[in-house]
Amino acid sequence: MEFLDMPESKSLLANIGIPVETLKTALPKRFTVYEPLLLLPTNTFNAPPEWSTFYAVLPSERRKELYASIAKAFKRLGVTHIAINSFISLMNTQGLENRMRSPSGLVPLYGDFQDSCIISTSSDENTLPQAKDLQSALWVRTVQNKGIIQIWAPFYTMFSRGNITEKARILGYGPSQGTFQGLDTQSLQQSPADTSVVDMYAGIGYFVFSYLKRGVKRVWGWELNGWSVEGLRRGCEANGWGCKVIRIMEDGHTELPIIDLVESLTKSDRVVVFHGDNKFAASILGKFKYIMEQSGTWSPVRHVNLGLLPSSQSSWDNACRVLDSRRGGWLHVHENVGVQEIEKKREELTTQVGKLRAQVHLEQKILQAPEIECCHVEHVKTYAPGVMHCVFDISLSGA
Repeated sequence: MEFLDMPESKSLLANIGIPVETLKTALPKRFTVYEPLLLLPTNTFNAPPEWSTFYAVLPSERRKELYASIAKAFKRLGVTHIAINSFISLMNTQGLENRMRSPSGLVPLYGDFQDSCIISTSSDENTLPQAKDLQSALWVRTVQNKGIIQIWAPFYTMFSRGNITEKARILGYGPSQGTFQGLDTQSLQQSPADTSVVDMYAGIGYFVFSYLKRGVKRVWGWELNGWSVEGLRRGCEANGWGCKVIRIMEDGHTELPIIDLVESLTKSDRVVVFHGDNKFAASILGKFKYIMEQSGTWSPVRHVNLGLLPSSQSSWDNACRVLDSRRGGWLHVHENVGVQEIEKKREELTTQVGKLRAQVHLEQKILQAPEIECCHVEHVKTYAPGVMHCVFDISLSGA
């Protein structure tokens, strides 16, 4: 790094008795580039002790020179901004559940962030960012899983690298190749191109894009965070998929009459994302289905993705209702589970979902009782010591 070879740096290091080479060999080995942002680990300038000592005595102007030197070293990767990474807290600054998974401690170091790091304190989770907010925010991107582009505003929405293996599983490759059922003509007993998917927690398109890449006709997504909705829309555009955003009011009504929304849909609208609470999912999608079936444009929902951690239990009932009752399909339930409790959770989840699905059959006067099976449990990643992020694939029969 050029900064450490500057005369001023060498002089300062000599005064505190730290050899230049010691700092060079102790440079952080872990970092992440999401163009144009370089994310450094939280302990970058306080571990090892030599770096902590050096950084503590650096004047603010010299620190700016340090950041500029780091940015220059990463220029070939498109880096123009630097920040210190942070974790995603389960609680927000008001002490309430962080339902939108907003970052809370990302620290900007270098680059023109303007207003991009001033997170709104509005209590209205359903508020779509204003045009000026979207224009001034920093947007970053990455490419994963054979060319899928994902875009997000890092000061407003999270990005989980650890989900890459689950994305690959949906796409049909990776360590768990072949374990993801129901995205081929044989198991679906119809073409994937005639199949729809519902993602109850669409985010910026973590799993939405994998389903689209796999060839499904459309994904109906639900998302509370307006910044994630915009990231999803931008990601769709970058990947060449049409995306229609529909605002859901607090009382569960759509911004326009559903008949008008149906008529405005085109074949290129591969994603329809509802910006609002997914507790209205069954009701609203039921109305879309009723209208679209009459025109022959409805494609049955055969998969429902439930990607909220630590648990998506509040959405299981809606998931059982939006899944096609005649053909059946699969729920993919993400849960954080103690490693010793995974098998127990598998049995509990299968029983609970079975009861919810049976109620759907009863209400729709389907005489045949549903067959329920947890056909696979995917161990995605360690969430905390002794806790595993698992995906339970639940197969539900139709009538």
